[in-house]
Amino acid sequence: MRVKVVPLSGSAAPGWIQLGSGLARIPYHLDAHRLVLALPRGFLDRCGCTSQQDLHAYPANGRLVIGPLLGIWVRPSALRSWLRGIRTFDREARAAGALPFFFDLDGIDRAAGRITGWTAAGERIRRVTLPLPDVIYNRATFPDLHERAAARAMRRALLEEEFIPFVNVASGFPKWDTYRALRRFPATRGLVPETIRFGDSAALFRFLRRHRLVFLKADGGSHGTEVLRLEAALTGGWSVEGQIGDRRVQTRMATTAQLCSFLPRLVGTKEWVVQRGIRLPRLQGRRWDLRIDVKKDGTGRWTVPLVLVRLGNPASVTTNISRGATPFTLEDFCRRFKDAPGVAGLEEKATRVGHLVAAALEATFGGLGEIGVDMGLDPAGRPWVFEANAKPQYGPRPRSRLVRAIMAYAAVSFNNSRAHK
Repeated sequence: MRVKVVPLSGSAAPGWIQLGSGLARIPYHLDAHRLVLALPRGFLDRCGCTSQQDLHAYPANGRLVIGPLLGIWVRPSALRSWLRGIRTFDREARAAGALPFFFDLDGIDRAAGRITGWTAAGERIRRVTLPLPDVIYNRATFPDLHERAAARAMRRALLEEEFIPFVNVASGFPKWDTYRALRRFPATRGLVPETIRFGDSAALFRFLRRHRLVFLKADGGSHGTEVLRLEAALTGGWSVEGQIGDRRVQTRMATTAQLCSFLPRLVGTKEWVVQRGIRLPRLQGRRWDLRIDVKKDGTGRWTVPLVLVRLGNPASVTTNISRGATPFTLEDFCRRFKDAPGVAGLEEKATRVGHLVAAALEATFGGLGEIGVDMGLDPAGRPWVFEANAKPQYGPRPRSRLVRAIMAYAAVSFNNSRAHK
């Protein structure tokens, strides 16, 4: 049941209260008729619970289980630079009947069964130490390989040994794994351009003979910072342009063999994939494609609450917003450019593709709560999926309606896990 939490006034009989993995014997009073739970003010302060906040409560085995205690796993930099987003997540989590706090990898102490993190306190955040949570919403990304390995091991331990359900089990969707996942299912097989792993020079040579436009992408790259566009010239040879880290690349190769010899020296030893290029539609001389935001709602169903159209920066080979693209909501784009090629039926295509890709990736990677799908159209209007993002960005001003859905799903995850215990 969902109850309103208030400070306890007067005396009450003590009883066992469970919050997350923690168990405390404290005085409390539950009015099941009015759906009001009175708890000591000191207990509320320690766990960051505000007066008049809703929580879920379940009597079980001689104790009252309250929650969900929702741990939102972030990078420390997010706490320093994303205070507006933190407040939005905090507000929407509480509106969903959850008790949120934010933590990073260093704050987890499994041996003691607790996490030191932060909770929102008005315009600031304050430190709290809380039990292991009921549910974890995984928003952390780790560019450093050692941190990524440590986070992966911790995530596995929390999931498989502490039995904490995750919203977003996957830490990311490497491009090669995404391609293979979508190729597994008939419904998504035709949505992905042909892709091969980079490294076999003979396979690369054959691939370049089949396709005159190709993209070379770092398998774990993001934000369009490790992408090369390879295009066969009408007069022969290949143009090569793009970016590898901070290095801008723009050159020409006289032959396919020369290109196959040049690329390994350019990209080094990282994992890369080679993807057939799709000639995207243009508007005012700029290529455009879509980012489809797919999230689960409070019933656990996939929804498409937002589609952005990205009008690419002419100076970039990608349409990433971080590379200078101009974003439009789908509604605004269709209203402004309703007669442009490819606009008719765009919402239906994006919604269908978003649902198909989400179902396929969840079937492959495990429980997910949200994904971002990059989709473009070819000259015939056929949709193609280029890649997917396991933790789509909310930007500096996250929209409450987007956060609300995923917070409601986190509460559902808690209720479902309790129903099976």
